[in-house]
Amino acid sequence: MRLARFVLAPLLAAGMVLAAGAASASPPAPPAQAPPPVRLIVDSDFGQWWDDMAALALVHAAADTGRVRILAIMSDVDNPWNAAGLDAVNTWYGRPDIPIGVPAGATSVEENYSRLLAQRYPHAGHPSDAVGLYRRLLRAQPDHSVTIVSIGALTNLAQLARTDAALVARKVARTVIMGGAYPRATEPEWNFGLDLAATRQVVADWPTRTVYDGFEIGARVFVGNRVCATHPAGSPVRAVFDLLYGCGNAQTDGTWDPTAMYYAIYGRDHVYALAGAGGHNTVTPDGLNAWVPGGHHQRYLVLTDAARLTHAIDTLVDTPPGATNRPTTPG
Repeated sequence: MRLARFVLAPLLAAGMVLAAGAASASPPAPPAQAPPPVRLIVDSDFGQWWDDMAALALVHAAADTGRVRILAIMSDVDNPWNAAGLDAVNTWYGRPDIPIGVPAGATSVEENYSRLLAQRYPHAGHPSDAVGLYRRLLRAQPDHSVTIVSIGALTNLAQLARTDAALVARKVARTVIMGGAYPRATEPEWNFGLDLAATRQVVADWPTRTVYDGFEIGARVFVGNRVCATHPAGSPVRAVFDLLYGCGNAQTDGTWDPTAMYYAIYGRDHVYALAGAGGHNTVTPDGLNAWVPGGHHQRYLVLTDAARLTHAIDTLVDTPPGATNRPTTPG
């Protein structure tokens, strides 16, 4: 990565005023309650690009304000340093008990920073098989209560659907997938291409309501360029940015994964519109996706305010744990 008002006729209003004079005044309406935290599972190709690190910083900052409960973080690529790197980030943010899932039979990728995190920062986690962890966590949640955000390969989700699609349909309320381009891709997108067979299976058969966040959104969003100033010297977020770009420089690559994470937690929030009603996503054998007619439970995001979304994501990413000026809302 929104009520009709009734106007009473004058005579009716007058009658209500007279009645109010003979009765005690009604108590004021209670203040609106904050929404319950999103029960979230993150599925990421962590360790390669800046936007995965930024997405983790975002979700931890949102969790600090009570907007999200992080149930688990899954690695969806074969990178031997990912589990320790993810646990190191969670530990730095004060959440060392978040379970970490690792994939089986995933695509092998080079790491750019997960080894640095694993070697430089404390961690003590014990990773689990991702599909087994998904199943244990989902069984423990209320029906239709979990949001899954996929910001990498779809390997884990494909295996989970093959293993227990009924459990997914019963427990998952919605799935947000960063992948593809909309309404039609002109070249294969990175996440969809990591495990094309898994991508085609999930896009065709995933059993829950799904919202897609395309490449075109993150190409207009550039976040994280203040973390070297807003994070302390010992921050893993700052360390990753410094490694990839160098503190004092700006990243101009784009920022994809946090845009999906933002929608998964905050919804449209005046920065997105939902498109594609009455259609569904398809992926060809060569990795190109297109939106076609037919279907009812898939949509894709359209970015309506890039500047506002950039500011909202930066506000979260720039807020380290324990900050005294932590925002209650990022926008």
